[in-house]
Amino acid sequence: MILLYIVLLLIILFFAVVLYFFNLAFVRKDNTDIENLDSKHNSFLTPYTEILNTGMEFIKNTEHTRYETVSFDGLKLSSRYYDRNSEKTIILFHGYRSSAAHDFSCAVEMYYNMGFNILLVDQRSHGLSEGKLITFGVKESKDVITWIDFLNAKFSPKKIVLSGLSMGATTVLLALKYEMPQNVKCVIADCGFTSPVDIIKKVARQGFKIDASFYIPIMDFMCKIFGKFSIKNVSTVDTIKNTNMPIMLIHGTNDNFVPCEMSKTAFKSANENSKLVLVDGADHGISFLVDTKRVVEELKEFLNKNLC
Repeated sequence: MILLYIVLLLIILFFAVVLYFFNLAFVRKDNTDIENLDSKHNSFLTPYTEILNTGMEFIKNTEHTRYETVSFDGLKLSSRYYDRNSEKTIILFHGYRSSAAHDFSCAVEMYYNMGFNILLVDQRSHGLSEGKLITFGVKESKDVITWIDFLNAKFSPKKIVLSGLSMGATTVLLALKYEMPQNVKCVIADCGFTSPVDIIKKVARQGFKIDASFYIPIMDFMCKIFGKFSIKNVSTVDTIKNTNMPIMLIHGTNDNFVPCEMSKTAFKSANENSKLVLVDGADHGISFLVDTKRVVEELKEFLNKNLC
């Protein structure tokens, strides 16, 4: 009888641990402090505070329109649209538990000055968009198609560029499994992870000193039950392998969150029109800040080649 109680206790403990990590990884938590560059979370950005604050002010104060659309599963999705009356539009997808203004504080002004219309998206379960669960790019990738359809119906741009940072990069790369309209010309993916399982295992190993392999099947089961999605058999390597879309992968060599090796691995599957830009010494998501001149030159070359 005592043995039975011990077994039951261990089972309860196991599921409590899985539930804790499921909540930690997948359940929405509105981080209102993300755009406060003085917060502890943003301490690694301290050398770039002035640049980033200027960029966020540009996003806030430059004329734009809020647009909403509805996802394939009925969620209200929100965005900001900056109209340059241009034939080319770029859609920007931010990262995990972040915000559009935070992740693209420099990029928006750059693309604005390059003459792009800009659709700055709040990913599902972030910002003003609805949603209770973050799906690590699985459902977010289908939202990419929703936003493309929205743009084509409302503005009919001749050329669309997809761009994402961190989970946003994974989002746009996973979206390549869907048939893209002909006006989608290329993809820019900065420091994305290869798959939900890969990044969960990496964070568990680095942050909690545990091997998450044993927990993945249970966590995947919970994703199916509570969110109607699976984190297994989802890989940017596979989607890149099966597309002719030109892709530019960017990654900092000192990325401590998403290993640079993930972009290197993905690039091995890319077509000949793609390129990999590695920025020496850059941590997660700050390649543009660490070597602005080079990254801008590489971006312009890639965009000019694919938007001509």
